[in-house]
Amino acid sequence: MVQFPQPEYLNLEWWFNKFFELLKAIPFLILEFLEWLGKFNPRLISMIISLLLAGGIIFVVYKIIYLQRKKIPSYLDFFSGEELPETRSARWDEIKRHLDSDNPIEWKMAVIEADSLLDDIMKRIGYSGEGLAERLKSIEPSDFDNLQNVWEAHKIRNRLVHEPAKFEFSKNDADETIEKYEEALKELKYI
Repeated sequence: MVQFPQPEYLNLEWWFNKFFELLKAIPFLILEFLEWLGKFNPRLISMIISLLLAGGIIFVVYKIIYLQRKKIPSYLDFFSGEELPETRSARWDEIKRHLDSDNPIEWKMAVIEADSLLDDIMKRIGYSGEGLAERLKSIEPSDFDNLQNVWEAHKIRNRLVHEPAKFEFSKNDADETIEKYEEALKELKYI
């Protein structure tokens, strides 16, 4: 068993006493500093403050330019080049029409088209990646509240496409999956 050395000379009272002495001295230090500043010309002091503020402004402008060059995905960029509301509505209405059918193949088509629609939107917003899965990986959870639901819906879409024989897909499954896509599209203000 390893024994750790025990502190023999740790005097907490001394440390607390020094801390409180420092706290008591702060007002006197401030007064001395102000008295020292009073010896200088007020114009010199205002010039120094102005230079410090100008330096702060230059730093902030530099950071803004740096962030713009990184091309952070922006919803404003998405909305400036988006399709017309009639087109958006028609595309979503088509997905809903597939869902309202009695044919299970139409339900699957609704999920696949909803996934494709979301992928197109993510591309236009500026998220990079080969497919929707890679784009979703690049999204911070704090930036997209429905990220987990979209992941679940995308996994169902992948099973529909890659394992159609093994995956049993009901009308209820289709409704729940489309609802997840719909919540995401509403958050993105697409519908």
